[in-house]
Amino acid sequence: MTPITESTPLVRLRNLFPEREVFAKCEFLSPSGSFKDRGAANLLTKLSGEQGKRLLVVPSMGNTALGAAAAAKKFGFSMVGVVPQSIGRAKDEKLQALGVELIKVAGGGTDLLNRATQVAQERQGYFVHPHLDADWTDGYQGMAYEILKALPNLRSLVFPVGGGGLLMGLTEYFLHLPGPARRLVGCEAYNYPTYAKFNHARTKTIADGLILEVPHVKVQERINALKISIHLIQDSSIRAAMRELFETQGILVEPSSAVTVAYVKENLAELEDPICVVLTGDNITREDFFGLIAG
Repeated sequence: MTPITESTPLVRLRNLFPEREVFAKCEFLSPSGSFKDRGAANLLTKLSGEQGKRLLVVPSMGNTALGAAAAAKKFGFSMVGVVPQSIGRAKDEKLQALGVELIKVAGGGTDLLNRATQVAQERQGYFVHPHLDADWTDGYQGMAYEILKALPNLRSLVFPVGGGGLLMGLTEYFLHLPGPARRLVGCEAYNYPTYAKFNHARTKTIADGLILEVPHVKVQERINALKISIHLIQDSSIRAAMRELFETQGILVEPSSAVTVAYVKENLAELEDPICVVLTGDNITREDFFGLIAG
């Protein structure tokens, strides 16, 4: 699938992994600061050709709403963002600057989805499901296309897993692609797993963009069908990865992005080159970033 958004750079992390071929897909350089621009552009390109609803109702931990808000402005849609009360300051300020109506909800991803569904029904808007709406998740196929165009011999692809929208989009592309087997690895926060097996209590995590209380059946089925391994990353490892990315490569990303680099650092011996990590977003204030890496 040829992307309908501008491509993002693929850079080699030579300073961080001098002996190995490890590359980063820099989705944080998208206009809204995250990969969610791809989903928003794909969905609104389709909706703009239809008559009817011009109001989007978007549940989001922050980045989905930012991507949707930028696209909504371009395509002439209005938007309501259903976000957590604990939304990061950088994301909150950017959404307000874009003129998005925000409804703040106590709880996590599942609570946001439920409230957004209700709001869409009440206002007769279009409910954007960022994990299961194929018109949204198919936008991520363009990312896979760009990665393989630059790295045709890719062997390992490592990406964050929150609600599962990115996983659904990437795997949809690979499902229909002939060629050599490629290892797909999903990363979640140890403190708050969703799709990985776990037997410990969930607690607060700095990777708050990955929080979803109730896993989606369709995503779990895709994980099982393709035997995708989902790994849990400790907050301490995420902090270390953020710090090392910044100090060695000059790359500043939010915790939900850095889980991929943390995984590779801990499991490098098990991965085949070339390796690509997806750095999904950088919507974090500089104050918060430096506070986290100092912790």
